[in-house]
Amino acid sequence: MHRTTRSMMAAACITALTACGTATPQAAPAGGESAAPVTTPSAAPSPSAAPATSGPKLVDANLSQLKGFAIDLGVPVVITTTLDAGAEHHLKAQPDGSVDFTGTAPTESTRMTLRPAKVRKRTEENRNHVVIVASPAAAASGPESCVTDERQGVLKMRPCRPGDANQSWRLVPAGDSGLFELTGAHTAVQVDNGKIVKDGGWTAFQTTAVTP
Repeated sequence: MHRTTRSMMAAACITALTACGTATPQAAPAGGESAAPVTTPSAAPSPSAAPATSGPKLVDANLSQLKGFAIDLGVPVVITTTLDAGAEHHLKAQPDGSVDFTGTAPTESTRMTLRPAKVRKRTEENRNHVVIVASPAAAASGPESCVTDERQGVLKMRPCRPGDANQSWRLVPAGDSGLFELTGAHTAVQVDNGKIVKDGGWTAFQTTAVTP
C-alpha cells in the first residue's frame, strides 16, 4: 500500500479513537450494585379508609336477679338511704356536676333511672351492673348524663358513655327486699348525713318510683 495512503488511514483511526474517548461514560452505582428502577410512589390511604377495630357488640348486663327484689328498674326513681340513717337522704346532682346524698325530696336534680349497663359479654363479674342516668322531667337538650365514679369517694355527672366501667354500678341486694348496696369502679358508696364517706357510713339504699 502506498505510504501516503497508510498515513491517511492511521490519522483517521486516531481521530476516531479521540472522538470515542471524549464521550462521557455513565457512572456506575457505588459498590457495583445495579441501579434501582424509578417508581412513582402510590398515594397513602386516608384515615377514613382504615378498617374499623371495634370489638364485640355491646349487650345489656344480666339484671335477672334484681327483678326478684323490689328495686325499680327502667323508670324514674329517687335513690335514698333508709330511715335508719336518720333521714332519707336522696342522691342528688349538684349544679357543678358533683354528686352527693344531700337531696331531701324528689326534684329535677334527684330523679334518676337505673338501666342495665352495657357490657361486651355477660359474665358473673358484671351481673347486676347498672348505669344511673339523670332523668329530669324537663329533659335537657344534649346527651344524657350518668353518675360516674371518678375516683374513690368522688362522683360526678358526665355524658353517658356505653361500656364505660366508671359509669357501671353493681347493685348487691342487702337484707330486706328492695334494699341494696351500691359499688362503682372505685367507690363502695357509704353515706353519713348526706355526704359520701370512705368509712363508717350507711350502705343500704332503696329506690322510690316518681311520677313523670
